[in-house]
Amino acid sequence: MATIKDVAKEAGVGVGTVSRALSGNGCVSDDAKSRIDAAVKKLDFVPNQSARNLKTQSSAAVAISVPTVKHPFFAKIIYCVEDCLSKSGYRLIVVNSQDEKSKEIKILEMIRQARVDGIIFITHHAHEYIDGNMPIVSVDRHLGNGVPFVTSNNYDASRKAVEYLIERGATKIGCICGSTKVESEVSMRYKAYCDVMEERGLERYLEVADFKHGEEMDVTDRYFKKYPDVDGLFVGSDMLANAAYHSAMLLGKNVPRDLQIVGFDGVMDEWCPHPKLTTVTQNIEAIAEAAVTVLFKRIRGEKCENKTVIDAALKIGETTR
Repeated sequence: MATIKDVAKEAGVGVGTVSRALSGNGCVSDDAKSRIDAAVKKLDFVPNQSARNLKTQSSAAVAISVPTVKHPFFAKIIYCVEDCLSKSGYRLIVVNSQDEKSKEIKILEMIRQARVDGIIFITHHAHEYIDGNMPIVSVDRHLGNGVPFVTSNNYDASRKAVEYLIERGATKIGCICGSTKVESEVSMRYKAYCDVMEERGLERYLEVADFKHGEEMDVTDRYFKKYPDVDGLFVGSDMLANAAYHSAMLLGKNVPRDLQIVGFDGVMDEWCPHPKLTTVTQNIEAIAEAAVTVLFKRIRGEKCENKTVIDAALKIGETTR
């Protein structure tokens, strides 16, 4: 296996010049850089990342923890985060916690052991183990101890969704959202629903359900047994919206004639071409980019905003009139 000394000998330069050229730190002439690049290619030289890490005291890696990789929103944010990190020469370690708090506690140890430089943390649990000085950023969740988070304008976007159902003629409007064991901006979705219903003098048909990802059909089946006459439904995720569509169809309801549905996330079109949901579309690319930007500030010890808000927009599809 070729060493850095072999590259230096082949290129006719010093070891220090090769080191500066490979790391990008320091000045190297264009001629020397060309000869070094040719030598690296000829010798099939692979830089020792572990040695670099020891020198820079950086792992050049970031972890992202999600409750499940099977959920379209989490899958897309992983994809977007990896894309952002790769542009900065960072690797991404994906941790599928399977919604188990014990696994998430082990993830936090990755920072203490310097196995990663920071963590983008998405959880349904509260964590008293989190130190405010840790390089962590959350998406939607309030982890406390000064941990910053990135989120969409959940409340305003949800208000527009519910008001749109009213504009389209729905009078018995329901809402289904998932619950979390940690304070989350996601709760702003059903808070907006409740506020609009109260302001309009309309009865609420709200279900804040405790369930795991993958159980959406069970949730919507139970909901329609409890509230069979709703003619409009705002739900807290596209997965719930898609489940509601199929539950309604099995009951003989026509969507959108008998029941109009508005989701939240904007991720289902890539996974399920029909129906095209009317949904609040989050700018997941911008959320990921903001999360990485804030995390890098935390890693460098710089000040950053505690809350970063990315605008979401209502996208009209086939599930409303």
